[in-house]
Amino acid sequence: MSLRRLLHLSEELEKLKYYSEQGVPIIIEGRKDEKALKDLGIEGYFIKVSGTPLNLFEIAEIAAKSSKVIILTDFDKKGNQLAKRLSQDIQSLGSNPDMQIRRKIMGMTRKYIKDIQSLPKHVSRLELEVCPYGCCW
Repeated sequence: MSLRRLLHLSEELEKLKYYSEQGVPIIIEGRKDEKALKDLGIEGYFIKVSGTPLNLFEIAEIAAKSSKVIILTDFDKKGNQLAKRLSQDIQSLGSNPDMQIRRKIMGMTRKYIKDIQSLPKHVSRLELEVCPYGCCW
């Protein structure tokens, strides 16, 4: 079971990495989320919601300059509200908000983590379950 979860999660993270390499902006909540994604090898154009003087609509305006935007907020109540609001605003501005990766990651990790910053530790834990003595990937 752990192997299947690890493979599916790795697949979604690879999609995220691919899109980030293509310049697709990724909306996240804060700097710890950015660090976590970078720890997973995902570099790119991150738009942070917290720690900015901009309101959500202004953030959506910045993101909507791209034809596609990935929304990757946390999986808690606040993150869900942010994702919904940002998605509506970005769509109203004529861009395509993508929440599929968020939904899939959330579905796979819901029992284990509630935020993006916990992803690297969760992936490491899954890897350790699958290959306790080191993998030969």
